[in-house]
Amino acid sequence: MPAKEKVKLTPEEKIIVYWETIRHISELHRNAEIKAALIMSFYGLVLGVVFEMTLNMESNFQPNSLLIVIVLIYFFFVGRSIYYAFRCFMPQIETSFDKNMFFFLDAITHYGDIRSYSKKFHGLLENDKDLYDQLGQQIFVHSLIASNKLSNVNKSVRNLAYSFILMMLAVLTILTMVFVL
Repeated sequence: MPAKEKVKLTPEEKIIVYWETIRHISELHRNAEIKAALIMSFYGLVLGVVFEMTLNMESNFQPNSLLIVIVLIYFFFVGRSIYYAFRCFMPQIETSFDKNMFFFLDAITHYGDIRSYSKKFHGLLENDKDLYDQLGQQIFVHSLIASNKLSNVNKSVRNLAYSFILMMLAVLTILTMVFVL
């Protein structure tokens, strides 16, 4: 089997790989936030319907203890789902890493005034090793944030599923009470 040749990327190709990676990670951020927004919109509709139905229930309707427990557990999972969905929108600034010229907070707090920053940035662009190191760090931090957002969305969806099951149980319990008993 012939030895594989190492393929060397040009500086321009390396930058393209960097930006494509950042673009992909940004899409993951955006997708997580869209899913979280859809979950919250869904709950807005469902809770609106639930409260409207509650207001329109007959005054002689007497919920039993099973229905009360189901509804309480339902609202527990709804609350957890909304909590995790909101966490997708909370800023998650990571400051425990090395200072990085590409991180907006570091750019304005650790590199002096605008002229000093520009001079240091130009110096970074002249040093490929440090440049690619800082770009790689940015990819890592963005990936970490995207991972946290997607984890929160998954937890929110899981709790949405649990609450949906409990909502169906509550509806079946009410129908049983109204039509059977």
